[in-house]
Amino acid sequence: MTLPPKLQSLCVLLLLFAQPVIAAPGVVFQTSVVPQPDEDLAAACRYEITLTDPSRTVKAVWVIFDRGRDMLRYYGDPEVQAFARLHDWALLLPFHCAAKSYSAPLERGDVNMDPAKGIGRALFAALTQLAERSHHPELASSKLILLGFSGTGSLVGRLAGYAPDRVLAVIATGPGHFDPLGVDTINLTPQAAAIPELIITGSADAISGTQRPYAYFRKYFDQGAPWTYVVQNKTPHCCMINARDLALRWLDAVVIRRLTRATGWYGFIKTVISETAECPTPYPPTVPIWCRGTKDSWGGDNWSVSIAKIARRADAPREMMSAGWLPTRAFAKQWLSFVAQPEHPMTSLP
Repeated sequence: MTLPPKLQSLCVLLLLFAQPVIAAPGVVFQTSVVPQPDEDLAAACRYEITLTDPSRTVKAVWVIFDRGRDMLRYYGDPEVQAFARLHDWALLLPFHCAAKSYSAPLERGDVNMDPAKGIGRALFAALTQLAERSHHPELASSKLILLGFSGTGSLVGRLAGYAPDRVLAVIATGPGHFDPLGVDTINLTPQAAAIPELIITGSADAISGTQRPYAYFRKYFDQGAPWTYVVQNKTPHCCMINARDLALRWLDAVVIRRLTRATGWYGFIKTVISETAECPTPYPPTVPIWCRGTKDSWGGDNWSVSIAKIARRADAPREMMSAGWLPTRAFAKQWLSFVAQPEHPMTSLP
């Protein structure tokens, strides 16, 4: 759920906060937001935005929260940048912003994932400041697409509840955090739950696991939410960049085409208990956090997908579990191929 603070803050140390940086194919601006006295922010929060085509009006902002190498790779990925440019999106990277209240060894230096404690206000203040700095006033009121991993996977779900009128879609990868701010304590209004959400988990994730993210998914999917659940077989707490192409096709369907559960397909999975056990004792591990395990941080069993199916109806076949709404046939086939893979490559360890 938490990454080493030094790793989380790697890019923060590189910020120069100088003039706008020309970075093909776009322009980069940076800013920082000073905390308010009543907020749980240890210092100013720092942000970087890439305008993929500064000559055009920004139609939306894809917010990719810093949480290790995967998220930095997403932010700079050529395919992600090309997708954003095609649709006139900006890319925003909020850097790791530590809370002042956390002092326990496994919590020290981490982010307070409750947006009401400062991170939410700071995010929107940063967009207002960047709107002025970049001469793109539309940024101050832009709609957002949110992407978070691990603890920030919990944060993006909470941000949907914090500002549902500003959020178009949520991608939560390996979502989880230490109690009491895990995904199991996210409570959404019907308006917030109606925001499409893509939840991606690793079947061997010894930190966030599969059980809590799945329970979070089912809580709202069963109420009619347009949500989708994805499993990466034999993948630990890492490597969500491997689901990039699936995420881009999903975003095209739910944000660009604005499809709803009135159309589309549904996915179903049959699971088996994960057997890949590499984590050292004592448990849970602190280093390395990306070891593959059969249980999560709370002792819950992890599981892999053994069989997957797609259908036009939402009723689950016998002995199978619902895995959500698949907005198009093309996405449904891609989802089926993805979750049926016996193992996904670990190409982006923290």
